[in-house]
Amino acid sequence: MLALVSSIALGWLKNVKFSINPALTPIPTLTFNVNRTATYAGLNYNVLNVQYATSFADDGIQSSPAIVRLNMKVTNPSTDQISVIYYDIARLIAPKLSPISPTNVSLSVGPKAGTSETGWIDFPVPSRMRLDTLKLQLGSKTIGEYLVTIPFSGAFHADSYRDRTSPQSLDINYYFPHNAPLVLTYHLSSVDIRYSYRGSQVKAGQQYYVLNFSVSNPNGVKVSPGYGYDYVRFIYNGGSPHPPIDNTLPYGFNAGVKGVNGRVAFVGPAGLRSITIDFLVQYGSGGSEYTVSI
Repeated sequence: MLALVSSIALGWLKNVKFSINPALTPIPTLTFNVNRTATYAGLNYNVLNVQYATSFADDGIQSSPAIVRLNMKVTNPSTDQISVIYYDIARLIAPKLSPISPTNVSLSVGPKAGTSETGWIDFPVPSRMRLDTLKLQLGSKTIGEYLVTIPFSGAFHADSYRDRTSPQSLDINYYFPHNAPLVLTYHLSSVDIRYSYRGSQVKAGQQYYVLNFSVSNPNGVKVSPGYGYDYVRFIYNGGSPHPPIDNTLPYGFNAGVKGVNGRVAFVGPAGLRSITIDFLVQYGSGGSEYTVSI
């Protein structure tokens, strides 16, 4: 009797299949077309589409029930190679969830000047995710950057992230040394109002103001006033003069030279409608102030 019962039980057990970790039912890959572009740190980010699936064949990192993949085109229209760390600055914004960090990125960390590339950013998400409710946020809250947000549907104001240029026509006669017969003529051709400068995103509540000059030296000798750091200052809201953060004006100007281009960059509060340029008297005190509308 015991042998008969054992034989029956053994046969039953052979037909029973155990699964300690049953495989999840794969989520069919869903795609939602976006095709929206915004600028961050001087790079143009075009979200082509967003996909939702259990996993992707070219992404071996699986830390959540599902993955949202943003297929991107990134363009660097500048003359600088720009460095960007997506794990620090890219966040997926979803309703009722904290900002989600990427798990995997297939984009270069240093887009070269004048090039475009395509790739993707993957984010871990729970199941049952509506793609049209999502947003991409670019920028680091940790260091207080001005954040850029691209919603995948609904209202989107891309112009709010674009730089603009204010044309100018101001001639400044600058004597160097002070009271000497030597004079340089600085022609202010434009002021660029930017959210980024040479790959650096501006802090929240600020903007970059870039003064574009063309300089002529009508004298018969070379005149060397130094770099723009030495004598060009930026005044806003009636405050004190601020030094530049960058300058490309040369140290000196050869005799008779005309139209030497250069820029002097400053940072100030966002939304200024007028600024004052201060040309300092070197080796002395005071300066000459010029106010322009932007």
